[in-house]
Order: sequence, then C-alpha cells, then structure tokens
Amino acid sequence: MNIFYKRILNLTVGHNYFKDGFDRFLILHPNAATEELLRNGKMLFKRLPKGVTILYRTLGDETTTFVELDKNQRFTFVIKTGNINGLLNITDLDESLDRTFGAGNIVYFKNNPANVSSNKNNPEILTHEIIDSLRGPLFTYQFTLNGNPAAVRMIVARAEGIPVPVGKDANGNDLSTILHLSIGKNKTFSQQVDLRDFQKGRYSITIRNEANTTTLKSEEIYVDEQLERDNILGIVDIVYDSVSGHLYGNTEEYKLLFQGAKTFWKYYIVNKSKNMNFTTDSLIINDSGSVNGSPYQINSFQRVYSSIRLKAKNTGAGGNLIMLEYSDGGDLPAMVLSGETLAGGAAGISAQAEVTIINNEISGYTLQIGGENFTEGADFNQGATAADTAAELVEAINGNGSAAVTASSLDYDILVNDLQTLVFGSAEQIQFYEIPKLKLKLRKTSDSQTVISNLPNPSHNGLMKVFAGRLESEVYVFI
Repeated sequence: MNIFYKRILNLTVGHNYFKDGFDRFLILHPNAATEELLRNGKMLFKRLPKGVTILYRTLGDETTTFVELDKNQRFTFVIKTGNINGLLNITDLDESLDRTFGAGNIVYFKNNPANVSSNKNNPEILTHEIIDSLRGPLFTYQFTLNGNPAAVRMIVARAEGIPVPVGKDANGNDLSTILHLSIGKNKTFSQQVDLRDFQKGRYSITIRNEANTTTLKSEEIYVDEQLERDNILGIVDIVYDSVSGHLYGNTEEYKLLFQGAKTFWKYYIVNKSKNMNFTTDSLIINDSGSVNGSPYQINSFQRVYSSIRLKAKNTGAGGNLIMLEYSDGGDLPAMVLSGETLAGGAAGISAQAEVTIINNEISGYTLQIGGENFTEGADFNQGATAADTAAELVEAINGNGSAAVTASSLDYDILVNDLQTLVFGSAEQIQFYEIPKLKLKLRKTSDSQTVISNLPNPSHNGLMKVFAGRLESEVYVFI
C-alpha cells in the first residue's frame, strides 16, 4: 500500500555569518501542542539540511487530504542550540538600538498570513522581535518604578491587544481586566497573574499611572509552562487562517534570517621588539580590500587615542605637589590620567605625568593642573581626531603663563606592559563573517613599507567590550 504526502511548508534558517548563508547552530523542535496537531492531522515533521518541513498525508491523487483540519491553525517551533555562547558571539539578536537582547530574553518569529509565498527562491522572511521573558501561566509579577507612585494600573493583554483577567476573586468571578495596584513594602508593586484558563502564547503587561495618561512600564512575555523549564533561544509561530485559506494550498516557503554581529575593531600595535621608532616611523592601517568585494567592504582606520606629557617647570620635590584632576564631560571620561599628581621629581629632576585622550567625542570637560583649569570649548577646542585635540591642549597649556607645567605630544598612545603602543579603531562597525577579512595592512608612512600584510581579525569567540556606548573587539598585535 502506497502512502502519499505533500508538503505544507518549508522553513529554512538563514545566517549571513556563514558562507552559504545558512545557520549551523540552531535546531528547531515542534512544541507539545504542535506535536499533537501533527498527530491529529496525519502530518509529518522532518528536518532538512537547511531547516525543517511539514507534510500532510493525502489520498491517492496526492492532493486530497487524508484528514482535513480547520484552516485556522498554528505551528509552533522551539529554537534551541547546543552552543549558545558561540551563537551569541557571531549573531546580532538586538531588535533595535533601543531594544537589545539580554539575559532572560528570547527571540520571537511570526509569519504574516497575508504575505504568503510559495516561491522557494523568494520566501517570506521572518525577522525577530524580543520577548522579555518566558513564564509559566501562574506567576507573581513584581516591579519597582522611578518616583515610587502610590498607585498604578496594570493591564495584561493577548498578542492581538485584547485585555484578559489575570485570576478570580474570592467568589470565583473574573478579576477586572484593569487592576489598581498600591505600592507595598520596599517600594515594590506585586500582583499574582493566573493565565491557566487561556491559551499558551504571547502576552503583554502594561503599567500605567493611576490617571491613565502615561505608560510607566511595559513588558512582553511568552506563556508556556513546559518551555519555561527548557533552555531555549526562541520561538517561531507559523499561523494559518481561514481568510487566506493556505493550509492545504501550495507549499509555503519561510525563512528565519539571523544577522551577523557587528563591532568596532580596535587594534593595539605594541612595539615589543623596539625596532620601530614611533618618532620617525609613523604607522597607519590601510584596508586595501575590494570596494565591492564579498562579503567585506573597505573600512577606514585612524588613531583613536593620543597622549601628552606634562613636565613640571620646577625640579625636585616641588614638582610632586602639582595635582591633576579631571571633571565633567558626562558619564564617560574623555581622558585618563597617569596619576593624581606628577611623579618622579627628585633633586634636579622635573616630575612628569601623562594624559591620554581616549574619547574624542566628548566635550565640555576640564583638566585641572595645579589649580589651573583647562576646559574644552573655552581654553582649547576639540579637533577632528584625538591627536588634533591633544595638540590644542598642548598649545593651551604652554600658552598659559600660570601653568606649573609644560606639555608636549607623545609619539605613542599608551604603554602596554611598559611598551610603547599605538591604538587604531575602525570608523564603522565591521560584521563578523565565517571567512576572515584579508588585505588589512599595517604600513609605515615614511617609506610606504608594509609591516604586516594581513592583520589578524578579532576572535569571533573573544570578549567584546562596550566603550562609549559602542561594542568593540580588541586585537593586540606585537611587532
């Protein structure tokens, strides 16, 4: 006896980090409700090299369904990975600049039945949203708010925006869909949420002020007691409705699309051999890759740090009394100081200190030297580069007759293990790809000699740092 099947859908998993554009890390599983749907509908779930497929059993004509279900159906797949750290290192899971992926979050994909595609070369692309947390249907929701308002409103709603009651009162009646909460101990609000009478899936929690004029807090949750216990990355919902009527039509094509992570690349060029003289041998990083090359584009690199040396005008112990202080400039520093006072002053020797500009985008800060203020925007101006700003500061210090020090620009940026080091940064973020970026050259400007033909790329498994709100990957190169 022959048994015939026809495909309902194909779901591929794309990731532009990989050369062929398809992911290697993720595994899709049907959840419990979908497994039951497959059994009842005489359907099969199969894994493919690039994703998964679902098929339904047909009669001998290979078209008529063996078991015909209602056209309103939902297939839910759970996204798991055996290498979560590896995946997170190469993948950008942020929804937007303001909506970033973090601990406890999951990603959520959902199709739009109106955007159905049966063209395997042009599938419906499912991009993700971030769900704040995965919860069971019964939980206590606790939260705090800035300003500690005495009372607030709380609304829990289904994905389509319909508010739902979150439990019953002592008489067994549904609670109101708008709850009025009063602040409790430790300035905390608390409310038990019971969604056991409702279907699993996506819900929103909204907290508004008591006057109902302002949203104070909102959160997206996914409710499923079984998935809450699993370590999952995300969820995919493929929804069919009777309006579009596509459940048993042409095979539908879907694609999850993951984007490679992007960081600013920062190179520390350390003069370990000491064969390089940074006074005469100025270095640059030159990207000579093809403009339209795949997958990388040409990127520009420039020195992002710049240091100046302060030297006491008076020699001996008097030089050690010169205090250094940095202030203002917002939450992030524009510069770092080698110490709070000049050091090294002995009989006949002038004490010295170093000031390094590490963020040239900050303005309005003040460097205080022995009680004399040097304020950016007033006493000196911010230049186009850190080196330009350093030159402006040097001129301001040396032109101030009351300053207890003289200043000069250094030929190196910082010291790494007491070795002179230059620091270069990419002007734009660079995406990680499976294949390395080549033709990134370290060159001398004096004679155009190439020092290193292919600088190493940042490790895709390495640590990434956030500096000045920018995600950076660091590479130390010893020459």
